[in-house]
Parts: sequence; C-alpha cells; structure tokens
Amino acid sequence: MKRLLKSPVFNAVCISIFTLFYALIFIVFSSHSGFTTHYEGDSPFWKAWSGFLLAQNQVVLSWVLIGITVLLVILLIIRRRPYDEYHASILTYCLAVAAVLTLAAIAIFFLVTLNETIWIKEKFILFIIVHWITIVFSNLVYVILCRWRG
Repeated sequence: MKRLLKSPVFNAVCISIFTLFYALIFIVFSSHSGFTTHYEGDSPFWKAWSGFLLAQNQVVLSWVLIGITVLLVILLIIRRRPYDEYHASILTYCLAVAAVLTLAAIAIFFLVTLNETIWIKEKFILFIIVHWITIVFSNLVYVILCRWRG
C-alpha cells in the first residue's frame, strides 16, 4: 500500500475516477425531473438548499470540482519521481482528515435524517457534495504541501 501511496500517477488516477463518477451523476441526472423537489418545511437552510438544487447549481459545483481535479492531475503527472516516505505520510494524514470529516458528515446526515425523514434524496446529495469536496480539497492540500516542502 505504501508503494501505491508514493505514486503520483496512482493518486491522479484515483482522484480522476472518483471525480468522474460524481460529476457524471450530478451533471447527467440534475436535469432529470424528480432529481430534486422543492422543500416545504420551516428550515431556512433546507429552503436555500432546495433553491440551490432546483437552480441546478450542483452542475456548476461539479464543473468547479472537475477543474480542481484537472489541476491536481496536472500537478501529479508532472512530478517525475515517486514521493518519498515523508510525502506518503502527508498523504496518509490528508486521507485521515478526509475520513474523519466524512465520518462526521455521516453522523450529521444520520441525525438530520432521523430528525426529519422526508426529503432524503436532497439530504443525501448534500452529504455526497460535502464528501466529494472533502476528498478533492484534502488531495489539493497534499499536493501543495508536497510541492512546498519537497
């Protein structure tokens, strides 16, 4: 596993596949009717989230994350040599932070779902977007730290 973590190309392939999967879902399915519905509850946050989804802003967010992923892939590919042990440990820490933030998002998603069981699809979309942003930005932090320190 450490050998894979040291490979910039492996990292580029993984983040590309991850982004491609979520981008296809958000870009293709956002225009389908029934992808999201209007929230009719009392929460101002969920009303704003409903408006965000109904305006298909998740597509814009997807394109921004695709752009950041392309930047990451370019930075990873132009690195000619594998990362050393130090850089592999930085990636491990970045992935650990992403995992902790994802676990926190799962806990919050669970509590929000228990609090109000309707509108589950839109809540899950929020969870996926938070998860995707966490992964992409933790990888960006990793690449920037490795370029700055090494």
